[in-house]
Amino acid sequence: MNPRRLAAQALLLLLPFFALGRVVINEVCFNPAGPDSGKEWIELYNAGDADLDLEGARLLSGGESFTLVFEFPRYILRSKRFLLIGDSQVENAIFKIPLAFQNGGSATDGIRYVSPDGTYTDTILYDHPNTNGLTDDSGFAGVSFAPNPPEGWSLARRMDGLDTDDCALDFIGEPKPTPGLPNRVRADYALLHPRFWLDDHGWNFELWVKNVSELQTPIPAELQIHLDGALLASYSVPSLAPGDSLSFAAVFPSSSGVNHEIYAVLELPNDPNEVNNRLVFYLNPHDEGLPTLNEVMYYPRQGLQEWVELFVPLHPIRGTYKFRDRAGNTARFTLPPGIGYFVICPQPELFALQYPDCPQELIIGAQTWAALNNDGDDLFLFDPDDQLLDQMSYVGSSAHRGKSLERAPDNPHLWRVSQDPSGSTPGRQNSQAAITPDLADGINISGSPCNPLHGEQLTISYKFENPPGKVNCRIYDQSGLLIHILADQASLPQEGSLLWDGRLKNGKPAPRGRYYILWESRSPQSSKLLRKLLSAVVFHP
Repeated sequence: MNPRRLAAQALLLLLPFFALGRVVINEVCFNPAGPDSGKEWIELYNAGDADLDLEGARLLSGGESFTLVFEFPRYILRSKRFLLIGDSQVENAIFKIPLAFQNGGSATDGIRYVSPDGTYTDTILYDHPNTNGLTDDSGFAGVSFAPNPPEGWSLARRMDGLDTDDCALDFIGEPKPTPGLPNRVRADYALLHPRFWLDDHGWNFELWVKNVSELQTPIPAELQIHLDGALLASYSVPSLAPGDSLSFAAVFPSSSGVNHEIYAVLELPNDPNEVNNRLVFYLNPHDEGLPTLNEVMYYPRQGLQEWVELFVPLHPIRGTYKFRDRAGNTARFTLPPGIGYFVICPQPELFALQYPDCPQELIIGAQTWAALNNDGDDLFLFDPDDQLLDQMSYVGSSAHRGKSLERAPDNPHLWRVSQDPSGSTPGRQNSQAAITPDLADGINISGSPCNPLHGEQLTISYKFENPPGKVNCRIYDQSGLLIHILADQASLPQEGSLLWDGRLKNGKPAPRGRYYILWESRSPQSSKLLRKLLSAVVFHP
């Protein structure tokens, strides 16, 4: 057996998995814009704590098999430093060599780094199916693959040096490559749990900033809190570990009988989800019996129309209502004498054909229409007396095309992307968040971060073409200590799930932090051992 595999299996029980890496393939561009000749490059990263001499190390390219591309001369790669190797037209490359990495076609390709003594490898496999049986770092044919990115993109690790030996988890397509520089970390921060209360000194306002992703970025975020459009407070948010959060508060004097708008916005470079970075709510909201904005379709699919849904809890005042956008464009409409959900749109007859599940009596045509911007807008709702009833703001995203923005059912101050499979719920109650993923063949985990104090669970879902045979599934903490066993030589069906309640073997809640779930199975139809490492976060106060 490969000595590197033996070492990895032993160390897995003692160390956080991503800490095993030394020199890793950190980013690679094998399909540059235009002709590939002279423009391909690969970036290595020393993720260890010691400087390394690369003399004798090798780079291999895999198509039908792995073949030698380059053998390193003496070169010291410092700890936590990058090494750029490129073809003739790549600027700032330390080594300029002919590169012709495999790309395109309909089968798996790969790139491999081999240490000078041959005992350590780091391999990236991309595209599928793996018809040639290219092996990964386990020595077996790879079963997990990085995507095949579009022309001009690179494949980059989600975080410098992060190495789980699972290419699908470790690598993403990067539209803005960073050769020789740190990778962009797309950590997702969210504004959560806003609350406000009145005391003798005025209004108190508090919210939490939480890292809801499994990545940590070194870049600080900026939180701004606005009162009636004026900046009230500004904070620098330090780097947050996955699952960690910080609370921020502001105090300002105010009369309890006056309504005020609070607008909180969080700016974090490379945050992939800006929807959860903004909150708008009011200190003294209007009568709860008045109409409110409930759902907005600002970027419909091709051929469909924009629309706005209102929720009317009591019979409305007769007259012409209106909503207005940031530029002052106005849509006017009349509400019928009824209660419930009503959809406002420019072409009601066409809407009834486009959304046949929406009752026609709930569809209201607007006399004029205020076109909503796809890249972000403000929406204001006014009653017949031109009094402001409600408002919301959003930041647009092409990734949300065909999906509405809706008020969260459990938090009317929070707007989010619709969780409904169809992308919207016009004329009916807003969606509920889905929990279990739609899993294709393989293993996946959901429910992270998990709070065992709230009864939350992590779900390890699996699906195979054949029964997986005897299965081991164990959970380790970041020191490599075994803390829980979910399956021990268990015979499981070919599809199902295992649950972990975030507690130790003694029933106590696991300390907050990252945990590693190691799956091992060997199908009766195959002699190959399937090993997959997943990570999840346990978080509680």
